[in-house]
Amino acid sequence: MAEYETAYAYIETATSLKQKVACIDLVIDGLLNSALKAVENEDISEYWLDDGQTKIKTVYRSANGVMESIKGFEKIRNIYLNRINGFSVQLIDKNSNL
Repeated sequence: MAEYETAYAYIETATSLKQKVACIDLVIDGLLNSALKAVENEDISEYWLDDGQTKIKTVYRSANGVMESIKGFEKIRNIYLNRINGFSVQLIDKNSNL
């Protein structure tokens, strides 16, 4: 079982963009669980990611700190997804029924 000091070290082990997105998704899921606990307590909260093969532990001081981390990981995840899928914009007429 691999243990990592940071989420960055864990994500960097991925060899492709799709694997990095999957790693980020696991980190975000762990952070969301931590955010639920932090909102309830609003004091020091720990975030653990343990998928059986990997362990990461991080300590946050508040729910806001956890939420800022989630936003950051989501932005990076979107960058990776745009690199995989390409970036496009679809314009839709406001009168359409879509």
